[in-house]
Amino acid sequence: MIDHRLIAFEAVLQEGSFERAARRLALTQSAISQRVKLLEAELGQVLLVRSKPVRPTPAGRRLLPYLAQLRLMEAEARRALAPRQAHGPLRLAVGVNADSLATWFIDAVAEVVREEGLVLDCVVDDQDHTHALLADGEVLGCVSTRPDPIRGCTVERLGVMPYLCAGSPAFRARWFPHGLTRGALAKAPAIVFGRHDDMHDAFLRRHFGLDAGQYPHHVVPSSEGFMAFAVAGLGYGFIPEIQAREHLARGELVNLAPEREDVVLYWHHWQVQSPVMARLAKAIGEAAGRALEG
Repeated sequence: MIDHRLIAFEAVLQEGSFERAARRLALTQSAISQRVKLLEAELGQVLLVRSKPVRPTPAGRRLLPYLAQLRLMEAEARRALAPRQAHGPLRLAVGVNADSLATWFIDAVAEVVREEGLVLDCVVDDQDHTHALLADGEVLGCVSTRPDPIRGCTVERLGVMPYLCAGSPAFRARWFPHGLTRGALAKAPAIVFGRHDDMHDAFLRRHFGLDAGQYPHHVVPSSEGFMAFAVAGLGYGFIPEIQAREHLARGELVNLAPEREDVVLYWHHWQVQSPVMARLAKAIGEAAGRALEG
């Protein structure tokens, strides 16, 4: 049901060339090129950079999120109009930060995924950067720290996820026998999630005048691995309170700083939603209300 010109445009970007797109769609390369040119002529803008690989122009990038929505709408329409026919599962791409995925997000979406027959493509990135996935059309909704919506989208506040600066008792005894000091923090190995994780940098800069590169750190791009490093006494870092709670109660971790770092999370989605996406957004909002602070 999607316009054949849009299908050609999408195939060229996914395959990286007009030739491979033609093979995929069982068309000639000139037919693919003609369809893309017709789409560009109708919209009045160049959509593709004819490079190797082919890349979207800014206008082409703005078109991608709407194409993703059309794909979902088409799939849901086929289900609604032919309910007795066998249909494959609906695939939904969502952007989510690793800490939410490891704590409250799965419980939030589980019922909708089971009842609607969905398969989720969870694209994981730092919560400060997931909104870019939505803007680029890679996902249909995302958990983000950005409070303002991007063009064509709306945003709903989910709640506050508190983070604690934590480490094992043995780690504290070895590296911080006199508490957190600038000298000790310049030597003690920290744990950071990845290159987009700036919470640790901001904390040390704000309270101790230490900049990035002035302290040793492990890079552990896994929420579960991050926790395992801390419990094993290999470093200290910022862990969601909801995730650290049981380890604190068992004495496997201790809170190293009197202050916590609060992260406000939001759910971003397109203003025009399909019924399934609307139900998913509702479930995420309700579950976040139970798991996160107001």
